[in-house]
Amino acid sequence: MDIAALRLGNQRVGQSSSVEDVVGRLGAVQGQDYGQSLWSLGLRTASGRIADVEEALRAGRVVRTWLMRGTIHYVLAEDVGWMLGLFGARDLARLTPKAWRYHHMTPELMSLARKTFVEALTGGGCLTRREMISLMAQVGIPDDRQQSYFTFIHLAQEGLVVPGPPRGKEQTFVLLEEWAPRQRSLDDEEALAVLASRFFTSHGPATLADFANWCGIGVREAAHGLEAVKSSLVRETFGDKEYWLPPDLSEGSGALILPAYDELVIGYKDRGAFFTRYDEIPISTYNGMFYATIIEDGQIAGLWRRVMKKSSVDVELRPLPGFDVDRLVAHVGRFSDFLGLPVRTVVKDAPEAGSSKVSWRSRK
Repeated sequence: MDIAALRLGNQRVGQSSSVEDVVGRLGAVQGQDYGQSLWSLGLRTASGRIADVEEALRAGRVVRTWLMRGTIHYVLAEDVGWMLGLFGARDLARLTPKAWRYHHMTPELMSLARKTFVEALTGGGCLTRREMISLMAQVGIPDDRQQSYFTFIHLAQEGLVVPGPPRGKEQTFVLLEEWAPRQRSLDDEEALAVLASRFFTSHGPATLADFANWCGIGVREAAHGLEAVKSSLVRETFGDKEYWLPPDLSEGSGALILPAYDELVIGYKDRGAFFTRYDEIPISTYNGMFYATIIEDGQIAGLWRRVMKKSSVDVELRPLPGFDVDRLVAHVGRFSDFLGLPVRTVVKDAPEAGSSKVSWRSRK
């Protein structure tokens, strides 16, 4: 079983008809790096452009907010409520007294911020992050210790606010109950089953540990979700591990440039299957920042980054020895179409295996 190639095939790159189809099938798409994450959604559509992704956000069909593992994800608007019901309270419980003290926040100040934002946003209000910070300052909550960041996450995980439609490059906030009033209602058992179904049918072959890690929950709890849907999945044993995947899954092939934090890479606890063709290289930093990767037939074949210019984009590639960069021509062209900008490809030195640092020296 070629786990990496099957995972690539399951991600359906270039096959979905819309952004909503991508998000609904994957269940949730990690998106804390806004610019990178737009490409995560776009590359899985047949011909979608960056404007299509942002239009889905502006229209409220897809919402980007703090969900699993306390990290920002894209989800369908109707799924925000039940996912917050499953994860919000436990993520808030992880906010230790030390975190409250560090941000100079108290329950009383949080209550004041909550009241202030409800008054400002009720009736279709939409404010930028800077405007929200200004409101906090007006009622006596400064932002000298990142109080705004702490407050926005807290109130989002409570289900009060969510990031709203982008205003240029600025993040906005709206009230969840007004922005996405039609919420699907699921209890925890049903929610785990839905998540398990979506995860394994879009990320498989995957293990129970992969699912637990993706959700940010314990293996025992994750097992309840898998148990509810395993009859619709295929079980395969490879090595000493048990994998679950949808029936009739075909291997994927081709060369791609994936953005940082892409689901194909970050969606698994064990990423060893991605390093059977080339040398293993660091794909993240010590503090959990993920790099954008070059993928060949499911295998990690190097790193890349985009350099935005006034009217064009440089795609700087750092392929591993043996990778043929000509295989990327078509996909880089798709990236250019997505951005609506001309793209110039620049090849840099290969990343060093075992190194925790990445430098972008030009190839001689």
